[in-house]
Amino acid sequence: MTPALPTLSDLWDEGTWLEWRSRIDHLTPIRLDTLTTTEQSRGEFIQGARLLRLDQRQRAGDGGRGPSPMQLVIADLLASGRFMNGIFEPRRSTKTTAVQAVMMGRCWAREDYRVGWTMFTTGAKAGARFREDIVAHLDKLYPTKSESPIAVNLGKGSEQLTFKHTGATLVVSTPNGDGFRSGGFDFAFGDEGGEADVEQGADVVRAVIPTMDTKPGAQFVIAGTGQKWRTGQLLWETLHDDDAAVAWHGIPENVDRAELVSWEPDLPHPKTGATGGRMREWIERTHPGMGFTTLAGAPKRSYDRVPLDDFLIEYGGQFGFEGAADVLIPPAHLERALRRSEFPPPPAKFSAALKVHHLGHAASLAIAWEYQEPGDLVTDALELVGEQGRKMKRAVALWWWQPGTTNLEREVLSRIRRRPTTLHYDKRGYTEEIAEKRIATARPRIVMKPTVTADIPGSTVGFLKALEDDDLVIFHHPELERAARTATRQAFGNYGTFRFGPPKSDPEADVTPLEACALALRFLADERERGNIADAITFG
Repeated sequence: MTPALPTLSDLWDEGTWLEWRSRIDHLTPIRLDTLTTTEQSRGEFIQGARLLRLDQRQRAGDGGRGPSPMQLVIADLLASGRFMNGIFEPRRSTKTTAVQAVMMGRCWAREDYRVGWTMFTTGAKAGARFREDIVAHLDKLYPTKSESPIAVNLGKGSEQLTFKHTGATLVVSTPNGDGFRSGGFDFAFGDEGGEADVEQGADVVRAVIPTMDTKPGAQFVIAGTGQKWRTGQLLWETLHDDDAAVAWHGIPENVDRAELVSWEPDLPHPKTGATGGRMREWIERTHPGMGFTTLAGAPKRSYDRVPLDDFLIEYGGQFGFEGAADVLIPPAHLERALRRSEFPPPPAKFSAALKVHHLGHAASLAIAWEYQEPGDLVTDALELVGEQGRKMKRAVALWWWQPGTTNLEREVLSRIRRRPTTLHYDKRGYTEEIAEKRIATARPRIVMKPTVTADIPGSTVGFLKALEDDDLVIFHHPELERAARTATRQAFGNYGTFRFGPPKSDPEADVTPLEACALALRFLADERERGNIADAITFG
């Protein structure tokens, strides 16, 4: 039996509030920080929701009235009291309304509270949304303006609410620093934060933060959906601010793009004809408005009609890479994985992969193997009593690297013959030339296997996923570390798949160490045990 939908009055009760909020606990967020609920924070949000008539407005997804579970999440995120707050949720998840309810409720309850609100589109758009989202509902609640507890100023460029009993004000500002410099905000809300260009975002930040220097408990909230670029983007940087409170649901970037090319595995995309995707499943796993504020068929309508990258920005919680010079591997993930200690003896089972620079400038031979970190007294003690101690991970390292390709076949063959394993190689460009004309023809032969097209983006995504999951150890080599710190996302194949590529500022840079390691990692599961290779490991 489906539980009854709570009313606004029901949500005063903490247990009811938490139960309703938990209806989206099954979703996997990209980032969701601490949530806090108190009697005061619930009361302020509920009052704000009443002023916005949420108790009288029907939700599109389930037909209920009142706030959605996601709106309670946003209220509790803001109740945690962090100064910077980032909210990046898909379209139609009613994130803006949730923040508006918090603003209105605080102005209703707190004396002399001062709120600044803008939209990073245009000042005219902010004024229009103020009339549509707030004033229209206040007019219905209080049709006789002289009897309204809230005074409304609709003057163009000076839109404002004044709460008569508390003296609090809500001011609509232009989306630039000048709109905020007049002073003293307890709460600043920048909506459509994904629309802010670099200069605009920096200008607002410079203006807003000093106005809060004398305001205990002040908060700055940036909300919105994604943008086609990310470097220096205000919302993007807020989402990656360790000191901020963030609510971010979406499809992780390291998901194999093959899973996103069609709505259902056996339903061809109406424009591309692609099949095998599971976009419906991903939307249901990540969109907090589905079943509450969003019509079930709404995302598919957009999915069928717009490019995949645009859909992922609007509904998938992603930013694009247009014009970006972003490194692909998060520095924090790389630092966590790097080991600068002495190279340990790998076990008998390992994989090897060869990658040659497309212009022949350099070549990399990499290996991957199952790896367990050296223990300490604590982990050893845990293992002795049968509890989890050291986690088994996978490791990668450069077996050989050299500039150019002179005598490359000699170095590769000597290593593979000493400790046999299959040599995987990228069957594209110069790598294929070296592998098939200079290595495969040598006697005695070694076992070799070329990649197929799907291995290139698959190995890239697999490498990134292993880093994210803390399932990978990378043993230091200067060329490997340099490649890992500079590699960018390079388009590969159809449907938005990608590989590791050089930075745009240096298109001939060598990223073969990273590409070879990613391929070796991909093929590790295919290898069988052949014998210890510790003596075969040298760095060139």
